Amino acid sequence: MSRIVVRPVTAATYPDFVRLFEARGSPHYCWCTPYRFRDSSTLDSSGKKRRMHELVAERTPIGVLAYDGDEPIGWCSVAPRESYAKLERSKTMPRATPEGTPTWVILCFFVVRPQRGNGVTARLLKGAVAYAKAKGARVVEGYPYDSAQVSATHRGHSKLFRSARFKRSGRRWARAL
Repeated sequence: MSRIVVRPVTAATYPDFVRLFEARGSPHYCWCTPYRFRDSSTLDSSGKKRRMHELVAERTPIGVLAYDGDEPIGWCSVAPRESYAKLERSKTMPRATPEGTPTWVILCFFVVRPQRGNGVTARLLKGAVAYAKAKGARVVEGYPYDSAQVSATHRGHSKLFRSARFKRSGRRWARAL
């Protein structure tokens, strides 16, 4: 476990993001696009992959990868709230910070099956918070499936967020930086 490192997805690490998402059992059906693009439901897998590549090429943050050595083993979607187009009017995940407050949102975790239960998700969360802070975030939000009334377990559990010093306010968990 001590070999696990977390790095942001950049032009240099984008091939690792692709390798992780194209691996068997990965979330290649979504490419973590549903909240980023209003038209994501109309895109096929290659279109979603292309749109994520465009964001990375534009230097728009999309998330972080966990590595065991050189092997990508996990993913956390973390980015500025404004980069998630579908959060703009979300009733389930409304903005809780004043406009202009640099707020980032964590919406998804994925860990390859052989690494599940090894603390990779906690490492991803810690790395995501550090990345957001380094990029100027003042607040990081999360919406765990067991308290945000969402059915998708890829959002993480409230115990994970609580252990990383996030505080609950309604459905939202947030950590001031």
